[in-house]
Amino acid sequence: MQLKINSKQAARTNESFRRQQRFVNDVSHELRTPLTIIRGYVDLLETCGTSDPELFKEAVTSIKTSAQNMQSLVENLLFLARADQGRQPLTKMPVDLDELLKKFIESYRSPRVQVSKFAPCKILADAEFLKKMLAAFLDNALRYSPPDTPVKVELTVSKNEATLKFIDKGVGIPKEDCAKIFDRFYRMDKARTKIDDNENSVGLGLSVAKWIADRHNIKIKVRSKPAEGSTFTLTIPTI
Repeated sequence: MQLKINSKQAARTNESFRRQQRFVNDVSHELRTPLTIIRGYVDLLETCGTSDPELFKEAVTSIKTSAQNMQSLVENLLFLARADQGRQPLTKMPVDLDELLKKFIESYRSPRVQVSKFAPCKILADAEFLKKMLAAFLDNALRYSPPDTPVKVELTVSKNEATLKFIDKGVGIPKEDCAKIFDRFYRMDKARTKIDDNENSVGLGLSVAKWIADRHNIKIKVRSKPAEGSTFTLTIPTI
């Protein structure tokens, strides 16, 4: 009996070690790309200086974008680390979801985001966490849609729940990959081809969104078809 227990403990230890190893490898991979871009452009600027205005502008833009990608990665890593350790407390209060959504979309400042349906409702939620979740779903929809294609947002209400939808006409997701997109560091390009090749997705935004949704008892359903687009449906308890 003791041997069996030790074998199980060894198996759990080995699996934990493999997960940590995969995690370190994934983080290293995600950081390598923006760091390589930054180093390359810095070397180029040291060689050419500011004599070429177009080159200088391109370098500054690429360095800024890469730095933003690293900042997003680090922030999401810290968020999930605190969540795993139970140190990511939520403060839930009554929130007018329609008002929060309206203000959030206004602050998001994207002409491609269109609200097609809008119904008033009240939910129990941590407003700041909820906005972080909304940003993750909108970022994802816009990233995988053509730049001239809108992303529609619909908010409808029934007796005890609100239904929030994010609808895009992007590249879509194969059915077998829909459940994997919430995994940490899931390679989105395995299932979907980004419209903008310069856009770097660190593969953590939807993981963060899923954690927040779970803590608010929000159910997520994904319906998608390659080359036709995706619909993320959130079913949210109302009060």
